[in-house]
Order: sequence, then structure tokens, then C-alpha cells
Amino acid sequence: MKNYTLDMKKIKKIILILLVWVLFVGFYQITKKLPENLDFRGEERDIYVENIEFLYDLTYENLNGEIISEQTIFDEVFSLIEGAKQYILIDAFLFNSYTREPNKIYRHLTPELTERLVKKKEANPDIEIDFITDPINTVYGGAINTEIEKLKGIGVNVIVTDLKALPDSNPIYSAFWRTFIQWFGNSSSYGLIPHPFTGGEPKVTLRSYFDMLNFKANHRKIFMADQEENTAVIMTSGNPHDGSSAHSNVALKITGKLWQDVYAAEAAVAKLSGRALQGPPVGLDENIRLEAEHAKIVFLTENQIKKELLARISETTADDEINMAIFYLADRQIIKELVNASQRGVHIKVILDPNKDAFGFEKIGIPNRPVAEELLKRSSSKIEIRWYDTHGEQFHSKLAIIKHGKEASLLLGSANFTRRNLNNYNLEANISVTAGEDALFIKAAADYFDRIWANRDGKYYTVSYEAYKDASALKKIVYLIQEYAGLSNF
Repeated sequence: MKNYTLDMKKIKKIILILLVWVLFVGFYQITKKLPENLDFRGEERDIYVENIEFLYDLTYENLNGEIISEQTIFDEVFSLIEGAKQYILIDAFLFNSYTREPNKIYRHLTPELTERLVKKKEANPDIEIDFITDPINTVYGGAINTEIEKLKGIGVNVIVTDLKALPDSNPIYSAFWRTFIQWFGNSSSYGLIPHPFTGGEPKVTLRSYFDMLNFKANHRKIFMADQEENTAVIMTSGNPHDGSSAHSNVALKITGKLWQDVYAAEAAVAKLSGRALQGPPVGLDENIRLEAEHAKIVFLTENQIKKELLARISETTADDEINMAIFYLADRQIIKELVNASQRGVHIKVILDPNKDAFGFEKIGIPNRPVAEELLKRSSSKIEIRWYDTHGEQFHSKLAIIKHGKEASLLLGSANFTRRNLNNYNLEANISVTAGEDALFIKAAADYFDRIWANRDGKYYTVSYEAYKDASALKKIVYLIQEYAGLSNF
């Protein structure tokens, strides 16, 4: 009995030590600093307005009940690749041909991008190509991605981002994972568990699921290449991913010195993964023409995106306009600033995804439906809300258009407006660009928003708030717990 009592005391002591250690790991991993050149704000650069182009993809229903997909973004990406002579840089979150609904795929973007890079390398063996992506595409080391292997085989510098250096958005779980599980690595050869993204692939290990539950990502979507005497960058919300190919997305194409900030920020991602970029292109800067109209443009990553958005909203005054088209809206500070702006007399319209479709799975409307109900209630219905009416795909845009006086600002890129995306837990990349409201790219973005808000031209994009109205107290509680605790993938 005495030995049993002593053993129990030792066991309790060990459990206490482990608990204290896990708590320490959890606290450290949510408060640690990011590596250099992450949470990055580039120089404010002058770019000719004619060198900035607004792009979009839209999937919608026409008057005949047909589902139509208009796509321009990846046609422009492929045009960049075609025109490149020295250097291509890609950072793409989703890059795989996994799908649960093969009959619903509009376009096989992953194989198409792969083949275009292969052909470019065959035609020009000296071209340098850096390709950064997220470990989700290998199911965190539990599966072989044939497209990634093909790119490696032709000499592309493929970098699968090492996410461990990032803080943990889900500390309740991640502290446990870091303490007990991460040391075991992973294998693509001995899987026993169904593949999480498709029923047609080999099985994966349980370790893949353990890693996936950390809910962190390199979520950036950047495409850059030299073009004649300049270098062009496409910043987008869209992924070169088969299962995402029918999603509605937005993008900006920018030609000019912005590439220097993009390259610096992407070099930091390579470094935290223990790798280095090739390139960059040399001698490819535009000549400034003093008589030309310029836009002010800033490249932003991680928390700098949130700081910029909050600053732009807070400077609005009565009769200014804020128009948002967003896949996820959940960040508490942004919600507060939108409500405050509505009380100042700012006209606010928000188009939200109803959060019901996710690659063949059905979702329950969190976080957007409880957030929409809160925005209407707290603003006394001054904030106007419509839902993009999806048909199995997602309204995946991440766009804010803020008109202040005679100027307008666009904030656009990879980041959803959520804690996980904007508080240094994910790698994200956005553009903030400000110009006169008559600049062509500003007018194109405004026309895009007005078109889908008003269902113009006999096409059916959005529905009223009532269509997906949901005042469920339980869903609001679940959303708040998920947003604050990080127990979610939004």
C-alpha cells in the first residue's frame, strides 16, 4: 500500500509538471515574435494608374437558370508565365487536384499551371522559378503531390512552407501537439486513415490529421514574373486549385517596382523554411513619368493588413462609402469599426458568402450569419448586407473599397477579415492602393461590386439578407468561442 501511495504521488507530480509545461508552451507559442520581414509593410510606391488592372472571376446563374463561370484571373497568370524570360515567383496556398466532386470542376487549374511551368522551363532552361506552397498540399507530409513532384523534377525551386515558426492560433490544441506529437514527423507510405480531401487518393496517416488541427497556413496567393522591361505582380484571393476553380475571386495586376517588396517578403518565407529564393530579376524598373497619374500602393502582410484596414475605416466621415465583398468576416475590431463608421453616417454595403458550401461538405453558416445579424442589430440596420448566392462553389473574394472624399482605396488579397488571418497566425499578403475615384482600376472595382449587388444585366449574383438570415444565439456563441480561442479554420 505504501509503494502504491508513493507511485501515485510520483504520477501526480509528473502530470502536474507536464500540465505546467504544456501551459508554458501554449503561452509562448501565441506570444512569440515573427521572424524578420513577416508582418511586413512595404514602401509606399507611386505606380502609374494604367499599370494597375482589376481582375475578377464570377460564378452565377443567368436568366435561363444556367450556371456560368466567368474567369480572367488565371488567364492573366498564365500570360505572365508566357511572357517571362528571367524569373517567375509563385506563392500559392492550395495547389492540388484533390476533389470530392469531380463532375463540378470547371477547370483543372493545378495541372494546367504545372504544364505551363514545365513548358516554360523546357523552352527556356535558364529561367529561374521559385514556387512556394503550403504543406496542406501534401496533407502535411502524408501524401505525394504529383504536380509538386513534377515541378521538382524539372528544376523548379519548390519550397513547402515550414509553419512551425508561426505563432499558434489554436493554442489549446497546438500546445499539446507541439509537446507530444510533432517529433514523430510523417510518412506518405504507411497511411491507414481516409484522405481528408478526396475519396480517390491513397490513405494518409493519423499524424496528418493531428497536424491539420493546428489551423495555420501559408495562405498567400502571389504570382510574379518579369515582363519586357518591367516586372508584374498579380495579387489575388484565388488559388490555382482544381476544387476552387469555380469560386468567385478578385485580383489586382500591378506592373512596376512593387515587386521589390514582394520579393523581400517572400524571401523571408523561404528563410523560415530553411531555404532561399533564386532570382530576383535585374534591371527591370519602370521609368517615372512626372506627368502621368499615379496611385499610392503598399504591399502588406499578416497583421499589417489589419492595421491598414482599420486605419482606412476609421478615417471615413459622413457620406463616405465602404463596400466589402468578403468570404469570412469575423474579426471583432473590424466589426466594431464598421459599426462606429455607420454611426458617423458612412454608407456601408457588405456582400458575404453564406458559409454553406465547402468542397462537397455542407457548413452551418458560421461565422458570417451571426456576424451579419450583429452588424444589422448594432448599426440599427444602417449597414446593408446581401449574400452571394453560391451553387456548391464559394464566394471567395476578399475586397474592401473605401471611398473617402474624391479618393478611393482598395484593399485586396489573400486575407479574410478574421483573427486567424490578420493577427500573425497565418501568412497572408494584400495590396492597399489609393487613387482618384475616376482611375480606371478603381471604377472597374466599383462596377464589379455594383454589378453583383444589384444583379445587373439579367444575371443572378446576390440575394437579400432575409434569404440566409440567422439569429441563432447558439451559433453566435459558437462563433465567438471559435474566433477568440482559435478552434476553427476561419
